[in-house]
Amino acid sequence: MNLDIVWAVIFALLSAFGFALSTSMQHRVAGDSPRGGGLVGVLRFVMSNPIWLVGAGIGMISLVFHALALNKGAIALVQPIMISGVVMAVMFRSALDHHLPPRGELVAVTLTTAALGSFVVVANPTAEATWHDPTAFVFWIVGLCVIGVLVFVSSRMARPMLASLLLGVASGVCFGMTAGMLKLLSHDFGNHGVLGVLTSWHLLAQVLTGLLGVAINQRAYQLAPLSVSMPALNVVSVLVSLVFGVLVFHEIPAESLSGVVALALCLLLMFVGLRMLASVHTDDGSDVGVIGAGHDPH
Repeated sequence: MNLDIVWAVIFALLSAFGFALSTSMQHRVAGDSPRGGGLVGVLRFVMSNPIWLVGAGIGMISLVFHALALNKGAIALVQPIMISGVVMAVMFRSALDHHLPPRGELVAVTLTTAALGSFVVVANPTAEATWHDPTAFVFWIVGLCVIGVLVFVSSRMARPMLASLLLGVASGVCFGMTAGMLKLLSHDFGNHGVLGVLTSWHLLAQVLTGLLGVAINQRAYQLAPLSVSMPALNVVSVLVSLVFGVLVFHEIPAESLSGVVALALCLLLMFVGLRMLASVHTDDGSDVGVIGAGHDPH
């Protein structure tokens, strides 16, 4: 394992740590927001809360670490590591409550961590210095269309849980694309400095997609416990970023059929672990997501 990969892993873990803390604070605030205001109403409420703003600041710092990780390593390496932020959140919550995690949490943490470690070992991806910009633009436009459809369909649903699930998928598409845009921006900066970043369409795409993802996420937080949207968001984000890496950067995380099957199995186990992790606090009759303590709207 070369030094760039080591730094990519370190930066990705720091980013995951920050995002776990940020998500915890933001979900707590969004869960208390008034119902019926839609995306605009949720954003207006949370952005007036100092706790949410501090969480957003931590998220911005985490974004810097995320960009540094993507600059050093392949998307296929960095994005699965970001899932470890969910595992860290369990420890945060238990530490705040001054007790050890329940057995269900420990099982879920072990499963997710093992699947994550196996994915990194099996994938063994390498970062590419070149990319296909027209493909990135088409990918972004198609992604925005998919997000628009998911948000529209969710707004017509009478069941908040199902609407939150679809919004989690939409957020996953957003954050998967922002990971790809971050990597493109890191190359823009490396090749042309700050001017290259400011004059690139990648910056506009990053800002628009990132803001859209945050807004959709807050709405999902408002409608239902985190256990509804979180697993879908994390897995979809990883899958979208992996496809982006393959199509735009030609990153092939596993060249053999057995490697592809192994990666698919690792992703499946990560999803199962995340689902267990997210729902462990809802099985006892409470509607508290594993990250934060947002309240169920019912």
